Amino acid sequence: MKPVSLAKKAGKIFLYASGIFLGAFAIGSLIAAWVMVRPGSKKDYDCIDRISFGRLEPISLKTSDGIRLHAWAQWSHKTTLKRWVLLLHGYRSDREVLNSRRRFFIRRGYHVLILHFRGHGGSEPTRISYGFNERKDIKAAMDFIRLIHRHQPIEIGIDGVSMGAAATAYAVAYESINPDWVILESCYDNIHRALENRLGKHVPIPLVPFLARPMEFMGKHVFDLPLEDLNPTKALESIRCPVLVLAGDSEGVLTIEEVENLFRSIPEPKRLVFFPGAEHEDLLLHDPRRYIKTVNAFLKEFSHSQIAARKFTPTS
Repeated sequence: MKPVSLAKKAGKIFLYASGIFLGAFAIGSLIAAWVMVRPGSKKDYDCIDRISFGRLEPISLKTSDGIRLHAWAQWSHKTTLKRWVLLLHGYRSDREVLNSRRRFFIRRGYHVLILHFRGHGGSEPTRISYGFNERKDIKAAMDFIRLIHRHQPIEIGIDGVSMGAAATAYAVAYESINPDWVILESCYDNIHRALENRLGKHVPIPLVPFLARPMEFMGKHVFDLPLEDLNPTKALESIRCPVLVLAGDSEGVLTIEEVENLFRSIPEPKRLVFFPGAEHEDLLLHDPRRYIKTVNAFLKEFSHSQIAARKFTPTS
């Protein structure tokens, strides 16, 4: 066989192989991007057993863009004050992971509203947007609380975990929700680093950029994921209430540098506390003593009801 024919044949094989590889890579990126945004399996959460310190009352909420949400309220019997905390779960999680902090706030005289984000738990299945569209779910929950205490003084705090923390940042920036205080636990600083950090746990570091960029392209152009807006660091520049930032110092999906970068963007008053040895997990369960001490001190300093109590307590 002539050398020219061999070269042509080798060129064709290389061309076909390259096409097959690129096609498989594109399909793989598409599947990976879909896994990132696909809604979770819907479950039946309507049957609620009796729990400690009262009972969860099911609530149906509707967002400004027409999404139906499942939520639950629990009224504390330890206070006559109109103060609430909105508890927000993380990515592909549900209300069950919030039970420990529900008890924490109920015992301290806060009424609690637990929300299932769109695409999670019992809420309407829609594509997940890592907190950006979920900000509208927070707005619906805040509006519900304000409606039941219409024309009355009220305090509303937010405790958001992971994606719930990011959604809080977007709700403050784009929905003008104006809470009285906020706790942000394990909040990513922007989606690009969050994706790279997660990929870095499963593939060699040099391969991360080659995998992350196609996934971002598919997420943005195929599934309408607003990547340029998925930046809690920028969103939190507009927050105007006390903020407590919590994070583990050993989180594989969130570095200390990224947490500090996010913290620097937040206006005063603010607090930052790291949990030694904690990964991307429930910090209340990881170190209950440190969590309770930290959050108690934050609430004592910045909760309006605590401030009012100190202000009007007679001095001897």
